[in-house]
Amino acid sequence: MTNERQPVSLPDLQVEQEPSFAFLTHCYRNALDRLNRVFTSGRPLGIIIGESKSASDSVIRAFISSLDEDTVIARVTEPCVDATDLMRNIVLAAGFEPKDMMLADLQRIFTMFLTFQKSHKRRTVVCLEELQDSECWVLDMIRKLVETEVEGQYGLLVIMAGRPGLKELLNTRPLSSISTLAGYRIQLAPFTLAETTECIRLRVESRCTSTVGEVFQYQAIALIHDLCAGVPDAITSLVDQSMDLARREGVGLVTTTLVKCAYEASRVGLHPHEGDADAPTVAMSEVDLSMRRLIVNLTGDDAREQALRQGHTLIGRSRLCDIRIDSSIVSRHHALINYSGDGSAVLVDLGSRNGTFVDGYRITAHELVAGESIRVGNCTIEYIVDDPMQASFERAARSAGIAIGSKSA
Repeated sequence: MTNERQPVSLPDLQVEQEPSFAFLTHCYRNALDRLNRVFTSGRPLGIIIGESKSASDSVIRAFISSLDEDTVIARVTEPCVDATDLMRNIVLAAGFEPKDMMLADLQRIFTMFLTFQKSHKRRTVVCLEELQDSECWVLDMIRKLVETEVEGQYGLLVIMAGRPGLKELLNTRPLSSISTLAGYRIQLAPFTLAETTECIRLRVESRCTSTVGEVFQYQAIALIHDLCAGVPDAITSLVDQSMDLARREGVGLVTTTLVKCAYEASRVGLHPHEGDADAPTVAMSEVDLSMRRLIVNLTGDDAREQALRQGHTLIGRSRLCDIRIDSSIVSRHHALINYSGDGSAVLVDLGSRNGTFVDGYRITAHELVAGESIRVGNCTIEYIVDDPMQASFERAARSAGIAIGSKSA
């Protein structure tokens, strides 16, 4: 008698419109404390930079919930088209109906509103998010808002939030003239493995009645963390894709193999079929009979041959990888080869730090051609395709004493 758990199919899953799994990590709590200090010290500007939209969203929502009712909140969660669009959103969030007002009118109304707030000793917070995608005219309008507060002391706090691309904008005009007013930039670090595990647990509980241990293999959780680099948005997306794929395939436990499949499908736009009944019939003429091999050269004296099986071949430093390269310049999960039954083999870089190269050219996604050389770190991998008909012909020619492969003068 064994204690091995028998897998069961995952139930139909319900996706919430507003998932309740968001939580504050230790890093996020520190960021919230810093943001509160920015507010209480009367600074005109706060800056939050995170790896994903949900990261800054969690901190901003927690910060807003801690403010008193007299504080007016104007929150713009998406990039604006231009300065007029920005001011229209801010004025609308402050309780006015801007309609078809011009930019000058919108600025005048907002300044009047700030004057009213100041006379009643009330604060105003303007949260501007996803700024890494904003145009110069929008950023210049933000500069003017901050300078208005510096000059008038209205009690306005402008919070600029975005992803890492915002860092470059802060060091260039027009934001470079005001970025020092924030004092310091609040950086939101990616999740640790423990935080990723907790995030997945809460996500699973928000979608079904099973526990995370019943739905996810622990190694699959670690793989999700590595593939997503601890970025919250990427983690929740891959978790959902893995669970949906497991349900479609009738699998009771999400394994590393299934996570690889879900991740690779999202990278190259593949869509696994919904079931065997709906799967298209493949004619024998469409079946690829050639043999595909990988010649892996780890060092000059260490080379091995590996057959390329249909499915997914993961390349990287992790012990979970099919081709493991023990090198500090190779990412844990560096690249993936998807080989399908129609004969196509697609190489995908998994967001590696040092890149994946084919014949000297860096690639993101590339359909391999026989004879091409893949380089990952210091390792080279030759992609070989053996045509069985050609091989049979060559064997027959050799047995007949016919020279093949020779060049004419």
